[in-house]
Amino acid sequence: MNIGHYLWSSYRRKSLDRLQGRFVELYEGTVLDIGGRDRGLFKKPRDRVERWIFADVNEEHHPDVVLDVADMKRVFPDGSVDVVNAMELFEHVERIERGLRECGRVLRDGGRMILSVPFIHPIHGDPFDFQRWTVDKWRKELASGGFEVEHLEVTGGFFSVLGDMVKSLTHALPFPFNRFFQVFYPLLDLFVLLDRTAWARKNPKLAGYHGGYFIVAVRNGSRLSRLCRNDALGTPNLKRS
Repeated sequence: MNIGHYLWSSYRRKSLDRLQGRFVELYEGTVLDIGGRDRGLFKKPRDRVERWIFADVNEEHHPDVVLDVADMKRVFPDGSVDVVNAMELFEHVERIERGLRECGRVLRDGGRMILSVPFIHPIHGDPFDFQRWTVDKWRKELASGGFEVEHLEVTGGFFSVLGDMVKSLTHALPFPFNRFFQVFYPLLDLFVLLDRTAWARKNPKLAGYHGGYFIVAVRNGSRLSRLCRNDALGTPNLKRS
């Protein structure tokens, strides 16, 4: 066990590690990893794909390419990427709809975008934090961007969110008080397991608490072409979802 990771990582981060590991086989060909600094314990499969490109808006993070996800035309032509990896990215993107359209443009038809975003989570500027979207909003905007959602999973329900808040409070305490309360983390782990019960998942007072989302979306070329054609003709967007 990695003790540092156990003590200081959130339940949501551990959930993201698990989900990325479950879907690791989806990484193939040319992978565009936007804002993808290494976090958590998940090991990115850089050695089993043809090319792994790390892109970031901040050159201080030493990316392969410095770019804004909302404007990638100068770097990546249409259909030049097999997978877009966008973990914990879009809450920091001001023009998020344009960013999704650009990801759809650079992906080949049938290519995938693997993304995660927080919902009930502390504001964290990197350098800015602009928004939180619900499940309904994500489904609508992904469809509008020419994507079909292949998999969507909530990363943390009511008890995980509460558990991460308890962890945040513990981390805010000075030494040695934080160490004292960390002794009780195994009990907190058991408390968080309540999220797996049918009672927590179906209870209307609890089910609306979401820590965030992990999404796998597939680029639908025919849908994207239809949307672009409608844009050119000035067709209203009201029925795109």
